[in-house]
Amino acid sequence: MSATAPPTSADGFGRGALLLAGSNAVYVVLGYAMTTVLARVLEPADFGGFGVVMAWITILTALLVKGVTTATAREMASQEQPPNAWRAGFGLGLRFALGLTVVGIAISKLAAGWFGSDELVEQFAIGALGALTFGTNAVLLAWPTGMRRYGRQALAQLAYAVARVACVLGGAWVAGIDGAVVGYVAAPLLASLVLLERRPAATMPLRELRARMARAVVPIAVASIAVTAFFIVDVFALSAELGAQSREVGIYIAYGTLAHVPFFLLQATSIAMVPAIAAAAVGAARADAIRRTLTDTVVLLAAPTLLLVTAGDAAARFVFGTDYHADSAIVAPLALATAAVTLLAGLLAVDVAIGRLRGALAIVLASVVALAVACSFAARAAEDPAAAVAWTAAAVSVAAMTTLAVHVRLRHGALLERRRAMQGALIGAGFALLPLAAGDHDILRTALAAVSAIAWLLLVLRLGIVDIRRTTPATEPVELTAP
Repeated sequence: MSATAPPTSADGFGRGALLLAGSNAVYVVLGYAMTTVLARVLEPADFGGFGVVMAWITILTALLVKGVTTATAREMASQEQPPNAWRAGFGLGLRFALGLTVVGIAISKLAAGWFGSDELVEQFAIGALGALTFGTNAVLLAWPTGMRRYGRQALAQLAYAVARVACVLGGAWVAGIDGAVVGYVAAPLLASLVLLERRPAATMPLRELRARMARAVVPIAVASIAVTAFFIVDVFALSAELGAQSREVGIYIAYGTLAHVPFFLLQATSIAMVPAIAAAAVGAARADAIRRTLTDTVVLLAAPTLLLVTAGDAAARFVFGTDYHADSAIVAPLALATAAVTLLAGLLAVDVAIGRLRGALAIVLASVVALAVACSFAARAAEDPAAAVAWTAAAVSVAAMTTLAVHVRLRHGALLERRRAMQGALIGAGFALLPLAAGDHDILRTALAAVSAIAWLLLVLRLGIVDIRRTTPATEPVELTAP
């Protein structure tokens, strides 16, 4: 964008995407460190139990963490008076949080039995309080999200990453698994301190606005869960055929954690896209916002994905050791699948922002079903089930992303800035070729990949392919339709 161009709702998104990716990188690294230390502090049985309780909290808070935050941010971006939308979302979020907390505590015994963990009823009840703490954090986070204050969003993520490590490890050190669960529940509340600020009062009755937002929460949450399912169903298909305790499944999961890194780095960008697009007026302004945000995502995704294709399996063998050696490529196809799902999440965010989610959601849900069926067949029919499932996941994910891209292009008349997207992809491909010079030397190939990633990022920023200037996005309120 030239210096004289008028401000648009997508201004600052490139800088914001980098800030959010950086904070997510810290979150991921601290998460791995926390898991490693926690495994030493707790007994193996308690460590496994803590993981089960975390899964319970994740399920319980799905409506809040993605649904309420995104619905509130979208409504804020579309309103002339964002505080009205935020206060409506705040009230809605607290209602959901209190309701889910009460329900979670009431069914904690049943839920523990469903997870096969009857001895963890008390921990499940404590974990249900996470609906309140995560819900509070979600509604507070909706303010900087809806106002497109990317720096504050990144700060909130960093605060949560640090608070989670401190609270979980401190709690585990003092009181074992009980303390770890209490710490996990308390962390989002502690992290919310950086989100406290004065906000203007509402200037209108909020009942109708709150009702409209409530209707949007469930479809948005379902869309988020469907995206997450792309990273789960292939594992279920493989473990159903080989057994959860098989060596091949363990290798597949380990390699998958490396292949999924680009998604975890960029997952916040799909949420940040929603207000950036929702704030744009219809027509050319909206098309520009769609192109700019999706292109920034493509540029930032290309090199990490292609580096994982050329060096990911070597890096996995180096990181996880000889016990996790795989004869066939696993990271490479899973990296392609991850890139496709990351872009799919961004494409889905376009329709979330516009408020017309049914068509896109139908495509994503149908794709998840197709992925489950295809992976199950591949696991049973192939001589090398792990590789077959990985390549099947890549093929189905790419097909789903392509279908959704066509849907977005036909519906909104916009998709990418072709020149900038091509530049980003070609530069990423060039740097991804460098690790191949190491041949079969896993350590050297991994080191070259790391150096290439740093050099790629510096070059992209130097060339201005991603705009990192600090800007104040323009707000152009529009009326949204129901999902």
